[in-house]
Amino acid sequence: QYSIYFPDTDRRFNIVFSKSFPHEINSWEESYKSGFGASAKKLVTKATKNKSITLDYWNRNSNLDEILRSRLGIE
Repeated sequence: QYSIYFPDTDRRFNIVFSKSFPHEINSWEESYKSGFGASAKKLVTKATKNKSITLDYWNRNSNLDEILRSRLGIE
């Protein structure tokens, strides 16, 4: 796990990755305050990998490659 904390903004970012090569990111979490004063709320965003595919992603940037999103379960 790798964590970064930004004390000026009370923001934290955690990345959980596999220890073995190629060190894939398995999940991440970000927390920060939104708003001002007593009404500020702590917001948390989380993501977890559920699928992966290996391909030459640098060549996959057109609308025709949109089908790959469904293979990953992203609609």
